[in-house]
Amino acid sequence: MAAARGAGARRVVVVGPDSSGTLADEVVREEPEFAGPLAAIAAGLGEVRSGWTMVLACDLQHPVQLASAVASGFTQEALAGDGVVLQDADGRTQWLAGIYSSQRLRQLCTSLGADIINAPVRRVLGELKLERLPVDNETSSDIDTPQALASARLSERKNMGQYLPPEALEAWLEAASETLELDPEQVDIKVVLDVAKHVAHEVARPAAPLSTFLLGLAVGSGNGELAEQAAVLIERAHRWADEHPEEA
Repeated sequence: MAAARGAGARRVVVVGPDSSGTLADEVVREEPEFAGPLAAIAAGLGEVRSGWTMVLACDLQHPVQLASAVASGFTQEALAGDGVVLQDADGRTQWLAGIYSSQRLRQLCTSLGADIINAPVRRVLGELKLERLPVDNETSSDIDTPQALASARLSERKNMGQYLPPEALEAWLEAASETLELDPEQVDIKVVLDVAKHVAHEVARPAAPLSTFLLGLAVGSGNGELAEQAAVLIERAHRWADEHPEEA
């Protein structure tokens, strides 16, 4: 999700279980579940509002670099066709790393009907008029082994300084609350993250931590319950986006 937003995506749709998209704008599932990546693309298209759709697989080792490469290659020439897609040094097309015409994707996915289940992605994406963008094999590698997963996590630690998996948030909440002499039971992690998600999307990413701090001050000052104040702040973030369209 961070890779897509960093490459300029204004709206991020995750296709998968609810737990996979905490910071996404929408989370949907393909029907039936596990019906393959093409069915997942079709499901995600239902929430796409733009004329162009960036498709990124969830198992990429270097999603930030790939998303940047795709976005950089999306030039005026690409607009004349159906989009762009990455191609590795061995000539393999990386179908799940590209920007495609939303309209053409919808047309082709719809034309398959029930045959879309477990169909190869090239059955649709291979019909598009695409500009191929070169990428080296290391950058385009995915996570398909435990060793690849370990390598990806190590790379993330180097890039982000620290790695904190989602499951560690409860433990960190306990530790931080003890340090600050607070009651962790008063904190709903999902509510706080939801505020951060909406503010980051509608206002600006740096505004997210600022807003969650203000949320804490509001609750601590007795202005209302956490969920109530969070809803007010989220609503204000949406109005901010409407009031400042040039900054969206």
